[in-house]
Amino acid sequence: MTLFLDHVVVAVHDLERATADYRALGFTVLSGGVHANGATHNALIVFEDGTYIELLARTGKPPTPNMIDFSVLLTGSEGVVGYALGTDDIDSAAARLRAARIAIGAILPGERRRPDGTLIQWRLMQIEPDGQAHGFAPFLIQDVTARELRVPTDQAAATHANGAVGIDAVDIVVKSFEASLKRYQAILGDFPHG
Repeated sequence: MTLFLDHVVVAVHDLERATADYRALGFTVLSGGVHANGATHNALIVFEDGTYIELLARTGKPPTPNMIDFSVLLTGSEGVVGYALGTDDIDSAAARLRAARIAIGAILPGERRRPDGTLIQWRLMQIEPDGQAHGFAPFLIQDVTARELRVPTDQAAATHANGAVGIDAVDIVVKSFEASLKRYQAILGDFPHG
C-alpha cells in the first residue's frame, strides 16, 4: 500500500467566479463536473507532478440521500478545507488505521460526471469522521476508473502561465503540536514527509 498527495480541496462560493479568478492568477482551470449527490460541483487545476487543486462549490440543489455529501465542507468561508491522500489499496489502509486505533468512516463510493458525459468513480474514506478531528484533513481516495479520467495528464491541462508545476507541501495549523504529531504519524505511517 502506498500513499501519495492526491489533491487539495478549496471551498469557493461561486465556481464560475473562482474559475475566472484563478485563471487571472495564471492557472489553467478545467471544468470538473457535478458530484453524484448533485449538491456540489468542481473545477480542477492539475499539475505536472500529478497533484491538483479542486475548487469546490454548491450547485444550489439539495444533496441526494445516501450519497457522500461534500457540501459539509462549504459551511464556512472560502479557502482550503481538506486534502486527499491517494492510495492503491484503501482496504489495507483502513486496516492499518484501525490497528493504529484511528477512527475511520466507512469506505464509500464516489463519482462525478464530467461535462463530456464520462462517469468517473472512486472510493473514499474519511478519517475521524465524527467531528473530533477533521474528517477531510486528510481523507483517502482510491480510483475505480482510470486516474487519468479524474485527473487529466495532458500537457496543455498541466501547463500554467504562472509556471506552477505542483503542490510542494501541505502546511497544517494545529492547536496541540504533540497530539497532532502522534495523529499524523499514525495516519501517515511510512508516507514520505520532511
